[in-house]
Amino acid sequence: MADDPDLVQEMLATTAELCYQGTKAVLEQYDGFDFAHFWEDICYRAGPLVNPAFFKKYVGPYYQKITCLANEHGINIVSLDCDGKIDKLVPTWFENGVNTMFPIEVGVWNASIAPWREQYGRELRGVGGANKVVMSRDYAAVDEEVERLRRLVDLGGYIPCFDHRLPPDAKWENVQYYTERMHQVFSS
Repeated sequence: MADDPDLVQEMLATTAELCYQGTKAVLEQYDGFDFAHFWEDICYRAGPLVNPAFFKKYVGPYYQKITCLANEHGINIVSLDCDGKIDKLVPTWFENGVNTMFPIEVGVWNASIAPWREQYGRELRGVGGANKVVMSRDYAAVDEEVERLRRLVDLGGYIPCFDHRLPPDAKWENVQYYTERMHQVFSS
């Protein structure tokens, strides 16, 4: 980005145009999709791998072009998969039409939809954010996690689930108990 910024911008424009044209071609063939999804693993445990100001200026408009196309085809849920601490990129994604964050990793960085909701309102949605480490503990830990999730589910527009895979030390009886508790609490 320092040695040849024009090349970087050309690479972004080319990639974005390929994504746009591919999306357009699919939507011209079939117009019944429920949601659109981006995959942008551009963060890690300390935050974005690129400067958020650069991302906003040079990448944000390409997101907007694709999300507008999706909206034109009746797709109003646009999700994005990005691992890591995404907080500094959420504003750019949201401003450019991405309204559902996934996976909301509660892991090391304690991500939660709650602060994003306070900032952006109910239009920002999320999937994930369930703490999978409780699966290696006991029923009390599972109950505590379900209660923590209840507050987030009550915000609306949020689907709690574990991010990635369960840990290898997860206890099958805890997984079963968690499933039963989630059903009891959220299906009423």
